[in-house]
Amino acid sequence: MRWLFLLVVLLVIEIYAFQAFKTVSKNGLFSKIYLLINAIIFLNFFLRVLYLYQNELSYSDQFYDYLSVPFALFFTLICFKLSIILFLFFEDISRAVFSIINFFFNFSETKILERRSFLSKIALLLASIPLPFILYGIYKGRYNYKVYKYELSFDDLPKDFDGYQITHISDIHAGSLKNKNNVEYAVRLINQQNSNLILFTGDLINNKSNELTKWKDIFSKMIAFDGKFSVLGNHDYGDYINWNNNKEKEDNFSDLIDFQKQMGFKLLLNENVKIKKGESNIYLIGVENWGKGRFKKKGDIDKACIGLNSKDFKIVLSHDPSHWDKVLIDHKTHFHLTLSGHTHGMQFGIEIPGWIKWSPAKWAYRHWAGLYHEKNQYLNVNRGFGVLGFPGRVGMPPEISVITLKKT
Repeated sequence: MRWLFLLVVLLVIEIYAFQAFKTVSKNGLFSKIYLLINAIIFLNFFLRVLYLYQNELSYSDQFYDYLSVPFALFFTLICFKLSIILFLFFEDISRAVFSIINFFFNFSETKILERRSFLSKIALLLASIPLPFILYGIYKGRYNYKVYKYELSFDDLPKDFDGYQITHISDIHAGSLKNKNNVEYAVRLINQQNSNLILFTGDLINNKSNELTKWKDIFSKMIAFDGKFSVLGNHDYGDYINWNNNKEKEDNFSDLIDFQKQMGFKLLLNENVKIKKGESNIYLIGVENWGKGRFKKKGDIDKACIGLNSKDFKIVLSHDPSHWDKVLIDHKTHFHLTLSGHTHGMQFGIEIPGWIKWSPAKWAYRHWAGLYHEKNQYLNVNRGFGVLGFPGRVGMPPEISVITLKKT
């Protein structure tokens, strides 16, 4: 019944939206091209769904290999039609009013038809505006890696760390990656920064550790003079799929930790590590995921700070920026810099430096992308390396953050 209901809804949307194409297509060519494109996208999507079902392939394992782009195109087409329908709906109300008036006053029906053609063209034009951006985001934007450089000054930074450079990456989501050449390019771009540290702030996978099998050799090529460190994100625990039993889930988590070791990353689980340079030290503090609302709260900042004192220079790795909002910024311990990710900048936004910085992510997170400075503390929210859900990025490129520490 649910599938039948869905098909009926799609059919109604299709019939209604087609009226706009039929109206503006004088010789029928435009509407025929639309129907052909429509059929290709629909058939591609439903045949792939059928393939997954017949071969008993799970959504979590195969979505990005078989369905992500077809689903995105299918969903985009539906949104395109709904935008058209929005215009036609109000037009039909006006046509109904005109029909009633015409019934009583005998106005010409031609004027109504001309207005319908005009509004149909406007509807098609406005509904079409997002399409090239979405297509770009799917096929190009998701791999348009951008280096964001920041220089942060601290009066209590140990002098030996003046000019010390950190590369911050986050949210790889290995199960979403597709193009090997582009990922290799991103790793080369990371290495070209010649940073002292590479710090990764979680969501290495979508759900299963085996997503890393074909990517671990590439990510193991990341190089930093003083090491590579990481923490866990909410997706790394395997909480978003149904496991056959608890042992299967535990083994998956154990394999994820092993993969991180194979890639040369030191995973910090509510602990700290000393970074030594010359006669001075700074400390990395890595906490497990802590997020507001329904997200897992395994992060224990007090445990992670054991052995530290108030004079130590501290950098926190915490996947979810809400941890900074809710806990870290007002904690009894002063944290100089916190590195987070998680939001992806919603993979959609408009950013013009000095003019505008907007994304739907701002409705969910107070700090959602870029650098923030409050109460003499810094937070960098990385826009993410990979994608999740929508297999693209529009106006929100994948990010490689490069942070240089300076002593004032």
